Amino acid sequence: MPYGNKVIPVEVKSGATGRLRSLHQFIDRADHGVAVRLYAGKLSVEEAVTLAGKEYRLLNLPYYLASRIEGYLDWVLESTGS
Repeated sequence: MPYGNKVIPVEVKSGATGRLRSLHQFIDRADHGVAVRLYAGKLSVEEAVTLAGKEYRLLNLPYYLASRIEGYLDWVLESTGS
């Protein structure tokens, strides 16, 4: 999804857990370190690492917050100083 001058990867998972292979591939090629997962779990932000070793922040949003992704990205980036 477009966000400012970046393209933020968003992955939708069918359950509360799952692999993020395609999201990791995107992050490895991106010039930033932020991604979003829509899933059946709870709202959280975690520090994650791709298989290639790149660190990034993963915003985990429950499905019902999908329409508010941009606001939550603002919150994550402001709270971490990015």
